[in-house]
Amino acid sequence: MLKKKGKPTRGGLTGTEQAAIAARQAGLLDAYTENLNTTNNLSESDKFKEGYVKKGGKKKERKSESEDVKPKEEPPKEEVELESWDDEEPVESWEDIEAPVMPLPTKVKQEQRKQEKQRKKAEERRSKDNGDQDPVEAVASDLEKTSLHESPKPNVALDLPSGVRTGTEAENEGGQADPSVVQAEREAKKAAKAAAKANSKLKKGGAPPENLPNTTNSTPASTAAKSGGKEKTKEQLQKDAEKEKRKAEFEAKRAAEQAAAGGEQEKTKADLKAERRAKQEAQRAAKTQAQDTKKPQKVRIPDEIQADQAKAEKKLAKTLASQNIPQRTKASRSVPLFSHLHQYEKDNSITKDLPVVGSSIHPSVIQLGLQLCEGKGSEGETRCLELLRALEDVLVDCVNDIKDKDNSDLFKEFDSALKPNLTFLKQCRPLSVSMSNAVRTIKSKLKTLDRSLPLDDLVAETRSTIDDFVEENLNLAARQISNTANTKIQNGDVILTYSCSLLVERLLVDAAATKSFKVVVTDGRVHFRGSEMAERLVAAGIDTTYILLSAVGQVLPAVTKVFLGCEGVMANGCVFAEVGTSQVALLGSSAGIPVLVCCQTFKFTERVQTDSFVYNELRDPDQVANTPNKSLDNWRDMSCIHLLNLVYDVTPASMVSAVITELSVIPTTSVPVILRLKNLDGHLGS
Repeated sequence: MLKKKGKPTRGGLTGTEQAAIAARQAGLLDAYTENLNTTNNLSESDKFKEGYVKKGGKKKERKSESEDVKPKEEPPKEEVELESWDDEEPVESWEDIEAPVMPLPTKVKQEQRKQEKQRKKAEERRSKDNGDQDPVEAVASDLEKTSLHESPKPNVALDLPSGVRTGTEAENEGGQADPSVVQAEREAKKAAKAAAKANSKLKKGGAPPENLPNTTNSTPASTAAKSGGKEKTKEQLQKDAEKEKRKAEFEAKRAAEQAAAGGEQEKTKADLKAERRAKQEAQRAAKTQAQDTKKPQKVRIPDEIQADQAKAEKKLAKTLASQNIPQRTKASRSVPLFSHLHQYEKDNSITKDLPVVGSSIHPSVIQLGLQLCEGKGSEGETRCLELLRALEDVLVDCVNDIKDKDNSDLFKEFDSALKPNLTFLKQCRPLSVSMSNAVRTIKSKLKTLDRSLPLDDLVAETRSTIDDFVEENLNLAARQISNTANTKIQNGDVILTYSCSLLVERLLVDAAATKSFKVVVTDGRVHFRGSEMAERLVAAGIDTTYILLSAVGQVLPAVTKVFLGCEGVMANGCVFAEVGTSQVALLGSSAGIPVLVCCQTFKFTERVQTDSFVYNELRDPDQVANTPNKSLDNWRDMSCIHLLNLVYDVTPASMVSAVITELSVIPTTSVPVILRLKNLDGHLGS
């Protein structure tokens, strides 16, 4: 079979041969583009390796990543001369390899730009500070500043020929640094460090090193340049010399002190801080130990409950002697369990040793004292009212006595007049809670009186002070308590009460005007004061039943409410009342009956008491021996018997349902709140 020969073209190639060359070129182009796509995914190190070519040789052409791959074009129908890889010579050593410059990362370029800006700012600052200063002196001053504050990399300007770049500048521009330039920079940095170190040693007083390079000029011209272009005057030189002398003396003295202390080195701030902290801890530990070993503070105990202490008795005798008040005779037969309370004989009269003329005790107070000794006026409110009226007479007479004393203090005169009279009354009978609170309140109000007032006005103010207290705390408070208690009484109620309380009597009489109810009056020995209460209620038209304390259990099922009076309420809510009150409250609370205590707020006390033994009052034991059969008339001759006549007892707060006051009906837990409010208002005084 004969083959048809193609027409030969220019170059001597036929059409078939030209087609084969074109196909081979197209295949090479496809392989090149594939290779380009794979190289784009290579890492920087792989690209760096593939880019090595021999120095002086032809570099392999590659398309950049940013160029787009062009579509295939038909090759020209011409003869293509192909390059041969066999023409390249093999690489014999690393010195013959020429590596292309790789681009710097973005972060490195930003850091280099920042350093360049800082360097320019530092040069501008130096040029402003130095002014016309010598360039060499400017470099020295910069080195001195950097050595004092911080030691950054020294920035030394090298005197290089024009057109020659430093290593840092070459790196910033992306070029390759010259090794000689880099070596020069390193040497300059070393010299700058050595100069800074030498300057620091010179400032400390040490000798400069021998191999120190001469970086500064110590010529007179440079000295003048440092001092601002002016030479120092003689006076300035003398001042500098004196300053250096004082500095040398201070250093010598400091060195001597260190040598005397054993050659100890100067302490750092951390050492001083540790010493201060250790000292504070030692002081704190000593203070804590002193507080632990310190004796507990003694509580002030009234003289009325220290009869068994010789020191207290001696102090009381001294007080009575100084105020010219006779002391009462101690009881010959005392109860051992209550030996801490004062017990006196009844036969001896307290007024027999009082002086007739020149006595400091007012006649009104003597009269009241005799009534208290005989047991009259046992009701707390009655005794308080009589005390205030007696003290009113004392104060009025005191005002009349000091009218001729121009420079005297009014309150001191009042206090001096009240002290002996109150001491006399305490000898007759201990003051109740209401009496003590009333005296403190009156004293606090007397402090506000003006000494410059006329005599008549001063007497009127004194009387008004006492009258206002009586009207506010005795009359108005009792009326308000009566109105509040009437709301608790209903028609058909059976009310149980104990002994005689003026406040309870008033509220029952007021309630009987509008309501119908029954009252059971309970009474007990020794005083039988409940009989007085029953007589007054019967006179007011109230259905009343009178029984003794031992019969309360028999009438308790019919009782609906219990109303009780008291002498005072403690800060812990306990009720201080006539002996026998706690038994009635116990029976009522155990039966589920509401137990209501009626009390004015001026009877509240900050004292805390949980039993009847610590503080109480002992009355005449002969009242206990008063029996119908006269079997105890000779009890003093019997050594095996002791008669005890207690006046008060303490009712726990848990047995009291509520306390009716002039403010409102409050629980026993609210007593401290009332005390706090009264102390803020100054009603109870200090």
